[in-house]
Amino acid sequence: MKRFLIVLIVMNCFVLQGFSQATIIEGIVTGVDGKPLPDSYVTISAKNITALTDKNGKFQLTGKFTGIQTIRVSYSGYKTNEKQITIIEGQKNSVEFVLELAIIDLNAIVVTATRSGRPLKNVPIHTQVVYGADLQKTDANSLSDALISNFPGIDSKNLSAGSGGSSLQMNGFGNQYILILVDGERLNPGDTKENIDLSRINTERIERIEIVRGASSALYGSDAIGGVINIITKKNTKTCEGSIGTRFSDYGEQRHFVDLGLKSGGLTSRTSVIYNKLDGWDINPEEAGKTVEATKNYSIDQVLGYQFSDRFNVNGDFNYFRRVDNNTTPLLPDRRYEDYNYRLTGNYKLSDHHQIGGVWYTDHYLSYSLDVPAVGDVAKHYDKTFSTARLQDNITISSNNSLVAGVEYNKDELFSANGLTNGQKATAFIIFAENVWDISPKLTAVAGGRMTFHSEYHANATWQLAMNYRPGEFNLRGSFGRGFRAPTLKELYMDFNVPGAPIKIIGNPNLKPENSNYFSLSTEYTHANFNASVIAQYNDLNNLITEVFSPLNTANPPYVYQYQNIAKAEMLNVEFLFNYQLITQLKLTGGYTWTKPLTKRSEEAIDRFEARQNSAVMTGEYSVQNGKYRPSVSLQGKYYGDANITWTDTRGQNSKVKLSQYYNWKLTTLHRINRWATLTAGIDNLFNYTDPRYFTSMSPGRRFFAGVKCIW
Repeated sequence: MKRFLIVLIVMNCFVLQGFSQATIIEGIVTGVDGKPLPDSYVTISAKNITALTDKNGKFQLTGKFTGIQTIRVSYSGYKTNEKQITIIEGQKNSVEFVLELAIIDLNAIVVTATRSGRPLKNVPIHTQVVYGADLQKTDANSLSDALISNFPGIDSKNLSAGSGGSSLQMNGFGNQYILILVDGERLNPGDTKENIDLSRINTERIERIEIVRGASSALYGSDAIGGVINIITKKNTKTCEGSIGTRFSDYGEQRHFVDLGLKSGGLTSRTSVIYNKLDGWDINPEEAGKTVEATKNYSIDQVLGYQFSDRFNVNGDFNYFRRVDNNTTPLLPDRRYEDYNYRLTGNYKLSDHHQIGGVWYTDHYLSYSLDVPAVGDVAKHYDKTFSTARLQDNITISSNNSLVAGVEYNKDELFSANGLTNGQKATAFIIFAENVWDISPKLTAVAGGRMTFHSEYHANATWQLAMNYRPGEFNLRGSFGRGFRAPTLKELYMDFNVPGAPIKIIGNPNLKPENSNYFSLSTEYTHANFNASVIAQYNDLNNLITEVFSPLNTANPPYVYQYQNIAKAEMLNVEFLFNYQLITQLKLTGGYTWTKPLTKRSEEAIDRFEARQNSAVMTGEYSVQNGKYRPSVSLQGKYYGDANITWTDTRGQNSKVKLSQYYNWKLTTLHRINRWATLTAGIDNLFNYTDPRYFTSMSPGRRFFAGVKCIW
């Protein structure tokens, strides 16, 4: 560990090298009241150049560029603005920006819905965005916390030892139907029901979270039936920038982090280190083991990039994550989880209208059973690797027509000491394309498709059609998408015993991919200080994969289940979202989601989607935006409606249970001092809700927290 950190420091020292003479653009950013807006993002995206304004709202862009350039300026709570200026080499280049207050920034650039940057208002598929600055105001301590607190249809639980991740649901769909990306690349799931360990994500690195609901398989392939969650990480903006901080809460919870960004000439570096610790708790002493086990984890992330010219850049990213869970549940050992994540990207601009990008990416996830078979031994329990290589072509065909096309090669490899000791692998070759056409200033259309040739189930095709019409203050969207989920290697080949239960589950090499037909209609209204959206979604799912009880050997355990394709299911979802700026200092945001399976043609299919029919979120935020001392107070609430689930007890017996509705509230105060320091204090689970019987909430009750962060 020490050697690795020394290497990182040495690498960062090389970043601080001088650079040759370049063109300089100076300017200032203010609000309509004339007050400077510090920490505004100023970008020339065509040249991959970004800077932040200082405390006086001033900025400086440095690079090798001439001619007409488009400069964009964005600031949280304000409408993004852009200007075109003519750069004359050897002369002073200056520009001023005045930003208007906005309840939602419709000019902000998003990438997830079309795999290319487009203004939010022109995206044909409804996209919801939450920014890192907003997560800081509500003290989102983890990615799970950020998701469940800001999106009404999302629920997540941090599970106990042996689970290999976090249980996530979005609009009724579980982990296996939700694709989680970091900067456009998928995260490798763990060893339990495709759970992804969300503690791998350092929230200090999050610039924004983009969520696209519904089938997006035409662009992203398998698993994108319920939706896509894309975590966009921070990019360097200054010669030297970063943060360091710590946070403490009840039950021995600690969080310590360092984030350092360096930039000089064409070379950039970003290093992030985070450490988390929790002693755990037990909300039901009558059952053996803790409800939430003691755990420790840390991650180290290093990004290096070099801009060789205006046309060519490369970036490399390495991440290492390690987590250890101390398990008190009988028959389950302590576990250690590790993840190695590598990425190399390169982009080359053939012209201002044509860019080619390449990606090589590997995510290697492992778990180890500790103290098995004897104290002091370490045994590899699970080993899964996902690798991809992709070549993508972005072409601007005309001023109102753009095309994204590419080829991709994926490989999955799996080993498990519990049922797949010989290992298995699967490969896929993919071609995809998507065209975005601005038919008129108010009408945009999207058409795309993807063809997958898979080593296990042969070929599969998905496609997508969407339209966006913008009459006045309204934004009307409609889309159709064909989604699919490939059977995993675990579902195809793995025969394993469920830890701690008298159950055995066997694979089925004859499984077919799950598929869905997805339809969505939405309307969005924006006027002055108010924004609201209503989204209606329908999903028709076929060939669902689930564990089906085998009638053989029913007299004695273990009881055998096999993965099988079962009958179809239908899912209907209606969602309402709003943002309202009552006064300059006070903002309300929230949303409500109604979710329901529509048919009972197959009991197994309905059991697969044990969603809460009603859920809602609400955040009230009062903040002072100017001055040396800028406090904010946020009150966040989440409502969970009742739900019918299948409950499995400690003997492996199933029974139908109705979960009661409940609320969870969180109060956070943030105190920003002189731009370089913030103090955070608050109360989570304000009204002390617990559920020791069915664990609808894993919370032990009311918890106090406090933290401090320094920024430079």
